[in-house]
Amino acid sequence: MELKTRQPLAETFRPELVSLRRRMLGLGQIQLAERAGIAQGTLSKLEQGLRPATDDVIEKLGVALDCPVSFFCRTERVYGAPLSAHPMFRKRAATGQKVIDKLIAEINVRIGHVRTLLESADIAPELPFPHYDLDDFNGDTAHIARNVRRAWYMPSGPVSNLVEYAERAGCIVAFCEMADAGVDGISYRVAGLPPLIFLNKDRPADRQRFSLAHELGHLVMHDYPTPSMEEEADQFASELLMPADDIGPYLGNLTLEKAAYMKPFWKVSMAALIVRATSLHRIDSNKSQWLWRQMSSRGYRTQEPQALDFAPETSTVMNGLINNLTTNLGYSDEDLVGALCLHFEELARLYGLRPQGGLRLVKQDGATPKQIARN
Repeated sequence: MELKTRQPLAETFRPELVSLRRRMLGLGQIQLAERAGIAQGTLSKLEQGLRPATDDVIEKLGVALDCPVSFFCRTERVYGAPLSAHPMFRKRAATGQKVIDKLIAEINVRIGHVRTLLESADIAPELPFPHYDLDDFNGDTAHIARNVRRAWYMPSGPVSNLVEYAERAGCIVAFCEMADAGVDGISYRVAGLPPLIFLNKDRPADRQRFSLAHELGHLVMHDYPTPSMEEEADQFASELLMPADDIGPYLGNLTLEKAAYMKPFWKVSMAALIVRATSLHRIDSNKSQWLWRQMSSRGYRTQEPQALDFAPETSTVMNGLINNLTTNLGYSDEDLVGALCLHFEELARLYGLRPQGGLRLVKQDGATPKQIARN
C-alpha cells in the first residue's frame, strides 16, 4: 500500500497570518522572536514575505503563538478596520494602536470562522436588509430609520428584541471582549458574507441595544467614511429604538424618576431618554442641564441603578451555527480545532463552548498543547 506524505507546510503558509496571530495575542516582534527562538530580523523578513519559512520554523511559531500550524494556512483574507471604526478610534486618542490592532485581529479570525461555519449551513433571511442613500432623503436619518421599521414590520412603540430583528434580516451578530479598546461595537460588510456586527459583551444591555442600532445605521446608510457618520448613526439609532411619534408625548416634563420608570419599558438607558427628550424639544436646555447634573450627583452617568437593568439579548444565529457543527454534523472537539484552526480552550473562550468528549488539549508540566493540523 502506498503511503501518502504530508504536504509541506511551507507550500500553503501565509506569512501575513503570523502577524495577524501575533497582534491578536498583543505581542510585539521582539516578544514573539524570543518565544520562538528565532532572530527578530528573521521574523520581520518572514512576516514581510521576504524570507521563506521552513516547516521547522512554522512549527516553532505555532508553539510560540499557541495555535495549530493550520492557522497559518487559512485562505481567508485579512481585513483592516471597518469604515465605522476609523472616526470612532480617532476620538479615543488615549487608546493605544496595539490595543486596536489586537481587537481588529480577533475580529478577522472571527470573520474567517463565520465563513467556515456558513459553509455547512443554509440561512435564508426572513426580512430584507435595506440600504438607503442619505442624499435621497436630504440627510434625514430619522426618515430612514422609520423606513427600516416599516421594512421589518415592527409594531409601534419599543423594539422587543433588536438582535432578533437584525438576525431575521440576515445579519450575523456576535458578542466579543472589547473592554481594552473601549469600543461598544463595530460592523463589516464583507464580500460573500451577510452583514456582520460585533458587540462588546461586557456592556450593559441598554448600551448593547443602542450600539447594535448604531451599527445597523452604518450598514444601512454608509458606504464610505464621512465626518458626520457617527452622529448620523446615533440619530438613526434613536429613531429606530425611540420613534419620535411614539415616545415624544411621554417625554414632556421628564424627571429622573420618570426616566427610571421608562427605561425597562423602552429598553434604553436613562441617559438616552434625556438626550431624546432634548433633541425632540420636549424639555428645554435648562431642564436638560439640570437632569444631567442630577445624573452626575447620583453617579448615574457612570452606572445607572442596577435595579433597572434588564437581561441582555443573545445571538441565536451564531450559537445555531456552532450547534449545527457539534450537534447536527457530529463535530468533536478535535474536529472543531481542525475546522477553525484554534486550540479548543481558545474556541471555548470565544464561543462559550463546553468540552463534549474526544480530544482535550490540556497543558501538562508547562508544555504547550499539542498542535493539530487541518486535514
